Amino acid sequence: VVVRQWCAETEQLYPSDHVPSEQVDRIRQGIRDLDKGLGAYPLDSPHSSYQRWQRLTSYITPQMIDRLLPPSGEFSSATGSVYEDQELQKAQKALHRNSDNQQTSPSTSLVDSSDRFNFVHSNIKHSFPRDAAPDVVMKYSKDKSWLLKSLLSTQWHENPALLLGEIQLSFVVIFVGQNFSGLEHWKFLLHLTLYCREALEDHHLAETLFAPLLDLLCVQLSECPSEFAASVLEQDNFIAAVLDALVLNVYECPDQQVKTRLEKQIGSLRNLLREKFSWSLPFGKQLQEIEDEEDGEYAPQVVYLD
Repeated sequence: VVVRQWCAETEQLYPSDHVPSEQVDRIRQGIRDLDKGLGAYPLDSPHSSYQRWQRLTSYITPQMIDRLLPPSGEFSSATGSVYEDQELQKAQKALHRNSDNQQTSPSTSLVDSSDRFNFVHSNIKHSFPRDAAPDVVMKYSKDKSWLLKSLLSTQWHENPALLLGEIQLSFVVIFVGQNFSGLEHWKFLLHLTLYCREALEDHHLAETLFAPLLDLLCVQLSECPSEFAASVLEQDNFIAAVLDALVLNVYECPDQQVKTRLEKQIGSLRNLLREKFSWSLPFGKQLQEIEDEEDGEYAPQVVYLD
C-alpha cells in the first residue's frame, strides 16, 4: 500500500514518509473499504486513456525519470532547465548592452538547482567536429548526423531507445506540466533527429531510431489539441521546417530499402496532418525543386585559402 498526502495549500502531493505510520496502518487494515468507491478501469479499448498513455510513454523507464527529473521526482510549470538559463543570459546581455551600469554581474541560473530537469543538451548550431575543414563544417551545419551520433555515444550509451524516451518525456512535460523546458527540449530533439541525412543510411539507426520516431510523432501529434498546434507548434514555423527537412532527407536517401520504409510512414503522418490540422505536408520532389532553385548561382561556396 502506497499512501501519499495532498496539501491543498501548497498543491503538492507529499511522499509516504510525510504520512504518519498510524494513518498508513489504518488505511492498510481497511483497504477493502475502498472497494465501494472504485469502478472498472477501461484497459482494453484502443482509445482508452490507459492505452493512449501507454503509447505516449512506451520508451520511458524509471531510471530515465530518476535521471532527468528533479531529485524529488516531481515537476511543475516553474521547474527550470538549461533552456531558461539561455533565455536569462540573452536577456541579461541585452540589458547589459542598453544599461549605463557596466558593473552589472549576470547570474547563471533562473531556478534552484534542486528544481531542474537534467535534459541532455548541446549547441545545435555547432553540429560539426572541432577543427573541421570548411567543407565538413558546411555539410554538418545543415546535416545533424555527426552531432546525433556523437550524442548517442556520449549521452545515450549507443541506445536509441533512450533518445526516444527523452522525446516522449519532454512531450509529457509539455502537456502534463505546461512547462517551457519540455517544449524547448522536444524541439531541440526533433531538430537533432529530423535534420539528419547521412544517418538515414545507417540501417541500425533507420530501424531503431528513425522508424520508431515517425510512429512516435504520429502518436504525439494525434494528441495535440488544434489550438495548441496553432499557438505553439506553428510558432516560428518550427514544425513545418523540421517535417520538411525530414521529407526531403528521406526522399534523397540513396538506400532504397530505408527510403521505402520511411516514406510509407511519412504518408501516414501526412494523412494525420491533413485530417487533424488541415496542414499540407509537401512531397520530396517539391522540396527538392525548391532547394535546387535556392542552391543555384547564389548558393554558398567553400573557399580554401593557401
